[in-house]
Amino acid sequence: METLQLDVKERGHLGKSDARKMRRDGFIPAVLYGGKSNHSLSINSKKLIKILENVAGRNAILNLKFEGKGKKDCTAIVKDLQKHPLKREILHADLMEISMDKEIKVKVRVKLIGEPIGVKEKGGVLGHQMREIKVYCLPSNIPNDITIDVSNLDLGHTIHIKDVLVGEGVKILEAPDATVASVSVMKEEEVKAEVTAAEAVPVEGAVAAAPAEEKGKAEEKGKTEEKGKPEEKKKGK
Repeated sequence: METLQLDVKERGHLGKSDARKMRRDGFIPAVLYGGKSNHSLSINSKKLIKILENVAGRNAILNLKFEGKGKKDCTAIVKDLQKHPLKREILHADLMEISMDKEIKVKVRVKLIGEPIGVKEKGGVLGHQMREIKVYCLPSNIPNDITIDVSNLDLGHTIHIKDVLVGEGVKILEAPDATVASVSVMKEEEVKAEVTAAEAVPVEGAVAAAPAEEKGKAEEKGKTEEKGKPEEKKKGK
């Protein structure tokens, strides 16, 4: 896997106000774990986003270049990202220092390709139950993604972890019988929802009742009800 360079700077000041100022200036706060001690860092947000958009995504191997004196350059991966709930901007990053000759645990995204037979020919529904799979391997062996061809999945068929193939030197750390993807019959509620939606669409050529016509029907109904009521007896003088 390709190693990507990321320039970082150790933070001298900590706190929420300092973090807000950093973000306004185009940087985000981060913490580097895994070494002899943790380090609070400042990272250029645009450069980090560019790396995350790389084909390796969050599992990209980072060559951290430290600005100034202090910690020596090292290798790391992204451990976790904190994002704004609405804007989805990165607010904070956790990095993990690694050694290229030591195996690590990481989650790799699952990519499904192809259209299942059970969906294309029999109206089934494809379920993607597992979006990431945890693996154990050397950093250089981390897959960019785990690609699974679902073209041959028929109704009632399922792909389990034990059916997934990964590269040499990569060990999957999930339960063998865990479901990754499946094709099932559309539920009765889903069918009813589709039928209801179809019925709600006006038929071409149909004309809705005119407001005046509806008003006339209401008035006629009112007169009929009035006739049916017994007349009140006149009170004597």
